[in-house]
Amino acid sequence: MIAPKYIAYHDLIGFKVSVKPKKSKDGFTSSGIIIDDTKNLLIVKKDNKTKKYVKKDYQFRVLFEGGILEIDGTKIVGVPENRLRSLKKKKRMR
Repeated sequence: MIAPKYIAYHDLIGFKVSVKPKKSKDGFTSSGIIIDDTKNLLIVKKDNKTKKYVKKDYQFRVLFEGGILEIDGTKIVGVPENRLRSLKKKKRMR
C-alpha cells in the first residue's frame, strides 16, 4: 500500500483519476485510467478515448487503495523516474 504523502513520487500509470482545470470553479469532471505519464502530460483513457492533460494546468484527484488524494499538477511535473530519485534524496537528507 502507498502512503498518501508519497503518491506524487509513485508511478501513476493504472490509477483512476478525475481531472479539474485549475482556473475552473466547477468540480472534478473527467475521470478515467492513467495510461501514460510523461514529463509534462498525463494521458487518460475513458471509454476507448484518450485525452492528454498538461500537468501544470490541472488538478488531479487520484483514487488508490488508501483512499482519494488531490494533487496539484505542478507537484508531479517531471519524468516519473526523476520524481522517485528526488524522494530518495529527501530521505537521505533527514
